[in-house]
Amino acid sequence: MRQSNLSERQLAELFNVSRSTARKWKNRDSVDDKSHCPRNIQTDLTEAQEGIIVLVRTTLLLPLDDLLAVIREFLLPDLSRSALDRCLRRHGVSNLKDLYPKD
Repeated sequence: MRQSNLSERQLAELFNVSRSTARKWKNRDSVDDKSHCPRNIQTDLTEAQEGIIVLVRTTLLLPLDDLLAVIREFLLPDLSRSALDRCLRRHGVSNLKDLYPKD
């Protein structure tokens, strides 16, 4: 596409995309698809807070709602349930069954 002599309009019609998309494709350095994930994950929690949350989860093996109550009481009073769940998922400790010791 980059080497093509066709105009942006012709390329857009050929590939059935908008002219702005054709322009982006034509100006790209590579043909690899770019990541759709955000470069920086935005979170209200610091690394230290996340570490404490993960430590409490893996040590006490509390269900999500009980863990939320403990974290709200002692660490972050405004923490939402969904933010806590996202934190646990990020660190691979969201499934309580996987955390129990295997016999």
